[in-house]
Amino acid sequence: MTQQDIHSVNHVGLVARDLAAAADRYQRMGFVLTPFSAHAGAWKPGAAVSPLGSGNRCVMFEQNYLEILGSEHAAAPSPRLEQYLRHHQGGHIICFGSEDLSSVDRRLKACGMGSSGVIPLQRDVETPEGVRTARFERVQFSPDDSPEGYIQAARHLTPEFIYQPRYARHPNGCTELSDTVLIVDDVARFRERYEHFTGLEPTVEAGEVTYRFPLCSRLTLLGRDRALERLPGTLHPPVPGIAAVGFRCPDLRTQADLLRSAGVPFLEAGGRLIVPAEEAAGVAVIFEA
Repeated sequence: MTQQDIHSVNHVGLVARDLAAAADRYQRMGFVLTPFSAHAGAWKPGAAVSPLGSGNRCVMFEQNYLEILGSEHAAAPSPRLEQYLRHHQGGHIICFGSEDLSSVDRRLKACGMGSSGVIPLQRDVETPEGVRTARFERVQFSPDDSPEGYIQAARHLTPEFIYQPRYARHPNGCTELSDTVLIVDDVARFRERYEHFTGLEPTVEAGEVTYRFPLCSRLTLLGRDRALERLPGTLHPPVPGIAAVGFRCPDLRTQADLLRSAGVPFLEAGGRLIVPAEEAAGVAVIFEA
């Protein structure tokens, strides 16, 4: 057996047309968001790091997070984000967590899948001691192998700048980005692909494929029919696509009261609260016990 080189869904990236409006909606759902942080990065190994024209605000937890992306300057929108938005507003990025990206790169190539190699990324973040540069390494999986979104794995080189306790405590009590839900057009094909992506063997039950990661979080694949059962009352993305994110919530009754008082529409289904995608910048938000 080989060592497991991917340990989590580190974050999901949601691309919003109006970052301020999206941030306001997530704050009304009871989340604390980080201040805006601009991105800089390179697109191939050895290339210089340069500004990317985009940035984010994040819903942080102790070990993973939701990233809400927008252009840094409205007058000069990020071409990359504009390309995403021409397709749809919503989930476009899944980033797996890893401490051994060279292993991920080798494993993907051994499976006959494309990879960028290990490339740098960074962004400046506010800390109690002032602005610091958070640095990462990442491996981008080939876009030809992932029509559902931009799939990558990343390693945090300066995790203390990202995982700041002051941003990980939320009024709604949520403790984890617990699930990432994709709707796919060929469950068997995507099951095999995500086995290669993650190095994990999934569980399969009632047409639902689930990958559970050793550190935290899971990833769920749903066919179209199963998605209508599991994600009722919400718009679905173009298929294949990232349809929903789940959050671990300790008290669903209190959360339901919070959503009602904030005027955020939701429904109850299968013991979960679901905020429709059209109310959450393009992804359904699931609160689960």
